Amino acid sequence: MTDPSPLARSLRVVWLAVCAGAALALGVMGALAASAGRPAMPQHAQAAFYTVAVLSMASLAGAFWLARRMEARLLRAGSDAEAERVVRSYGVAALAAAEVPVLAGALAALLTGDLLALAFGAPLFAFAWLTWPSDGRVGYWLDLRRHG
Repeated sequence: MTDPSPLARSLRVVWLAVCAGAALALGVMGALAASAGRPAMPQHAQAAFYTVAVLSMASLAGAFWLARRMEARLLRAGSDAEAERVVRSYGVAALAAAEVPVLAGALAALLTGDLLALAFGAPLFAFAWLTWPSDGRVGYWLDLRRHG
């Protein structure tokens, strides 16, 4: 097995960048929504909230499905280089899927003035924490190909 540290370091940079971007988006959109006089669509606040809730559940299910698919593909990886490509592609795609509710919640908050929609950003941070690419976790992922 190759040393997982370089891959883990590069993945941590991606995880941190996505989380920092999401936190920035939530902060900016929240500040804009809070300081705006009258939101553009306050009458649709409830519909927007429930739409973002359904989208959040679907995208998080997709993110966990992608993480599971990554592990299944790693069992069939033929080389360490292929295993690294699988971890990069599926891992980043799963994180991107988990980021969808952040953007939808921020947009809903901005358009409706309902700041509670910003709470849909929390699952991204939980997902990032659960899948944090530590050296040990990345080593486990890369080692899965030997067990397949």
